[in-house]
Amino acid sequence: MWLQDVLAKKILLMLLILPSIVLPFSILGTGSMSAYAEFDKSGNYVCNPFGRSVETNIYLDVVHRINDRMTLYMKTNPNATALQQHDVLMQDQKTWDLYNKSRTCLADVIGANPDDIISLTPDVQQAITVPEFGVLTSMVVMVAILGSIVVYRKFF
Repeated sequence: MWLQDVLAKKILLMLLILPSIVLPFSILGTGSMSAYAEFDKSGNYVCNPFGRSVETNIYLDVVHRINDRMTLYMKTNPNATALQQHDVLMQDQKTWDLYNKSRTCLADVIGANPDDIISLTPDVQQAITVPEFGVLTSMVVMVAILGSIVVYRKFF
């Protein structure tokens, strides 16, 4: 009986030690293999033309993230101006970069229409189209109109 207990303990010990020895070698072996993934080792997005479902999921996630950010901001700041909404959305440039790359991948490489998959909410669409000039927009337009009138009268 004593011999069986010792043998069982040795087998259990070997079962615990063996994976700890083999696991590091299996991890090292995968480092030299190249795999086509949606993100490279640096964390940068890479379009996978053969992974439509994965690309669709990435695009869905990014659009949901943007829409949810705007919804949360509007709940906590219901009187925010369009320019404030724009500024909040544009703070996370990594998300917008991923959005643009994923959208381009779906449209140009895979051939899917991203708007058929999911689209940004009307609040987000309105906020991202706000010009960054703010109050200066009307002044820029006025100067352009006056300049064209002066040029027109001078040459015609």
